[in-house]
Amino acid sequence: MKTHKTFTIITFGCQMNKSDSELMELSLLKSGFHKSDSYHSDIFIFNTCSVRKHAEDRAIAHITETRSKYKDAIIAVAGCMAQRIAHELVTEFGVNLVVGPYQSPDIGNIISHYLYNSAMNKYISQNADDFASRLDNELAHHSDELPWHKWVTISHGCENYCAYCIVPYVRGKLISFPSQQIIDYCTALIDNGIREITLLGQNVNQYGQDSGDIPFYKLLDKVASLCGLYKLNFITSHPKDFNDNILHVMNNNPVIARSIHLPLQSGSDAVLQAMNRQYTMKQYFTTIDAIHTIVPHCSVSTDLIVGFPGETDKDFEMTLNAVKTMQFDEAFTYKYSPREGTSAYLLPDTIPDNEKQRRLDILITTVREVSLKQLHNHINSTTDMIVERISKKSESEVMGKTICNHPIIIKGTIDDIGKKYTVTIVSLKGSTLYGERSA
Repeated sequence: MKTHKTFTIITFGCQMNKSDSELMELSLLKSGFHKSDSYHSDIFIFNTCSVRKHAEDRAIAHITETRSKYKDAIIAVAGCMAQRIAHELVTEFGVNLVVGPYQSPDIGNIISHYLYNSAMNKYISQNADDFASRLDNELAHHSDELPWHKWVTISHGCENYCAYCIVPYVRGKLISFPSQQIIDYCTALIDNGIREITLLGQNVNQYGQDSGDIPFYKLLDKVASLCGLYKLNFITSHPKDFNDNILHVMNNNPVIARSIHLPLQSGSDAVLQAMNRQYTMKQYFTTIDAIHTIVPHCSVSTDLIVGFPGETDKDFEMTLNAVKTMQFDEAFTYKYSPREGTSAYLLPDTIPDNEKQRRLDILITTVREVSLKQLHNHINSTTDMIVERISKKSESEVMGKTICNHPIIIKGTIDDIGKKYTVTIVSLKGSTLYGERSA
């Protein structure tokens, strides 16, 4: 039997998947496998997303193409799509091994076992005993995409069951990781040169509710207090669990980014109720008011869906009005996509696709107008930034993000990457801010 040694990981979907892929890489390296320097490998691992059908279609296209090119390779599919359609992947698409989100961080051992017993090819348990931890101090020595930044997963899964969302079914119930482990891990990251951390969860605001650990705002405060940290971010927040305690912690800790992602999804109470979002527009408005009162100059981004079953023209107009009223800095906009297994999948999808697209186009135009206005309001203000890379348009300029997480360009060189500067925003060109280093 040929010994399989090299691997390639291809990641689709959200930052949760990117974080899990990093854990999978570490697991494979620990098990004696070697990361391939090219796409040609003995083992291909596709870490997949199931949030929208388009995401699954893209992954399946890549899997099919890879199988046709590398007939002797082992193809493993991990992540949400593996959990959702494990049997079909093996029987219809030539996949050798499927590993769900609970067990993917242990994929090195799983593939080692598969090499000796190929009959064991499905690892999709959602039993607590099979859950592989996301906190591994060895990751403190493992380079991220940005070498000074690290994503730190604080919880796994979700129990909100929004009508359109497959996540609770494929990622399982909420599991909060021990707060002291998170703090110790963040400390190790900072000791190893990490200067920016993003706390990550499907809904960070629910952290600790399952385990009786400290609530999220206390965890946020403890991590923000660690010496040596330049910037602390957190995503994603659910409006129904967001509270003023988080805002007071942000206001008292300048290291925490003045940036909150708070998915609204729709401006209509009727649609929100049908989506099982568990808040009203009045409650959402109250939260937005609190953000701008307690944390001045905080940016707010959101997610919006058009064309949810039953959405009327009036409902859509309410979403447009919400964007104009709340003046979001950024919004990620989507057409509703039915997902088999969700409660909304059983609802009649009576809105034609061309009408969904029309509404989406109008929404995107509205969002861009509001976003540009918000960006323009930052001209002549002073902010901190961390330089991320050389500008795509000029080698004498560098790009980074402000404390509000707006992209900004300043004069600089490759030596500035990873460094923190105080800058004054001087202009807006297109949708990009330009700044100058403060004296």
